[in-house]
Formats: sequence, structure tokens, C-alpha cells
Amino acid sequence: MKILAVGDFHGKIEKLEKKLPRYEFDFIIGIGDYAGIDEWYPYIKYTFRIKNRKKAKSAKEFFGKRKFKKLLKKDFEAGKKSLLFLDNLRKPGFFVFGNGDDEWYNYPFSPKILKAKKSRLNFLKKIKNIKKMTYVVKIYQGISFLGFGGYMDAKANKSHRDAEWQERVNKRNKKAEKKMSFLLKKINRKSIFIFHYPPKGIFDIIKEKNNPFKGGSTGVTFFRKAILKHKPSLVLCGHMHEYQGKKKLGNSWVVNPGEGSEGKFAIINIDENEGKVKNIRLVK
Repeated sequence: MKILAVGDFHGKIEKLEKKLPRYEFDFIIGIGDYAGIDEWYPYIKYTFRIKNRKKAKSAKEFFGKRKFKKLLKKDFEAGKKSLLFLDNLRKPGFFVFGNGDDEWYNYPFSPKILKAKKSRLNFLKKIKNIKKMTYVVKIYQGISFLGFGGYMDAKANKSHRDAEWQERVNKRNKKAEKKMSFLLKKINRKSIFIFHYPPKGIFDIIKEKNNPFKGGSTGVTFFRKAILKHKPSLVLCGHMHEYQGKKKLGNSWVVNPGEGSEGKFAIINIDENEGKVKNIRLVK
């Protein structure tokens, strides 16, 4: 089975449209951030510098009501374009959402943030070939695929949180780890993990020059523990645009296919009988 692994589109598919027709694959895995347009970045940088969450402006206040409404519409169209692009490749596959895909999925670790909008859910009904699996396990050709995408609270951001904020983060992280433990009970001996965020220690250090958390980690510790204990043949992750590569963690290959918006992706050949990785090709 040849897997196309791709993610971090942020609504930009033009470079992928030019490259992908030259490559053969028979299964698709999307690792998130189909939406999340660049125009949000000034607000993200603003939130990075806010230590008192109660005094922070909302995105609507930051941009103004009219501009905020336009950005929401543009972001929705970006997500639609990216997901339709994958679906129109006419191959089966799975996908998880990323932290840039607000309002596309229900975030299960806090009832107050990130709920799917009806417009997004209605659109997803049109996606026929690839199946969403942000917090589930699915079986395909005898291989169990564990999906764990969506937003995660990065440890790199800890320095700018007050005590109350950090307590809420700790509660969310405990719930997330509990969910992972539940999903791990459903996998079989042949497994592939699909994450959006990287595991701790692999493709996780922030290198972006203007990021106030440069040098910090976005890696998820319980992802790393799960990999070392359960030994999936392949782990796919993204989120960090600084990276494209493959590394071994224990017995598992961890692959960041690179920034899809820049035309980067990976083709991974899996032995279906053994569930093992035969080769990995990174396309720049």
C-alpha cells in the first residue's frame, strides 16, 4: 500500500496540484490544517504575548467586526478547497483535523472551546473518499489507524500562562491522555498513528525567528509514551512548518511530510501483510 501523507495546507493547494500527478499512491492520509489562513497570524502573535487571558481581546475585537466576518468566510473557503482537493484525488483515505481547523470539529477536552459549526458539518457530508478520524480508531486492510488531531496545549507556551490558565491546561491534558489510553485499547499489532502535533523529542522544537517561544517544544509527551509502548510501524505528524523528515523513535518511523502549502508531501510504502514500512520518499 502506497500512502500519500500530506498536511498543513492552510488553503494553499496550487503547488500540490502541479506536483502530485507525477506520483503514484493508492491511499491518502491528511494530517490537518486545511484551513488556518495567514491573515490570522497577527492575532496569534498577539495572544502569544498575553499573560492575563481575561484581559485578552477576542479575534472579533482585534480585527473589528466587519474584517473578522470576512476572515471567517475566507478561512471556511480555504478549508473547503483543501479537503475537496484531497477528496477529488479519488483515492480512499483518512484525515485528522489540526489546530488551524477551528469550527470543523468538536474539541472534547473542554466544553467551552472549539465546537463544529453546522456549515462545516454539512460540507463534510460531501466528502466521500476520505474519512475523518480526529479522535478515533479505524481498520483498513487489517491495519489499525489511530487518529488524534486537533488542538493541543504546547509546553512551549507555558511561560506566559498564569496559574489559573495553567490549571485549565493541565485538566485538558489529563483528559486528552485518558482519551489516548482508551483509543490504544482498540488497536491491533499492525498499526499506524496519525497525529497533527509531533511527539515529544521529534520535529518539535520551534525554530521560527519571530516566535516568542523559539527553542521551546510543541511535542506531546503522551504521544511519545504511546509510540514507545505500542510500537506502531508508522507515525505521521505535522504542525511544525520548520520540518520535513523521517526519524526512528524506538521501532517506529516518525514522518513529518512537510508543509503542503509549499508543495511538500511524503509517499510511504507499507507491506500490508506485515504492516511494516518498506520505504519512505519525501518530496520537496
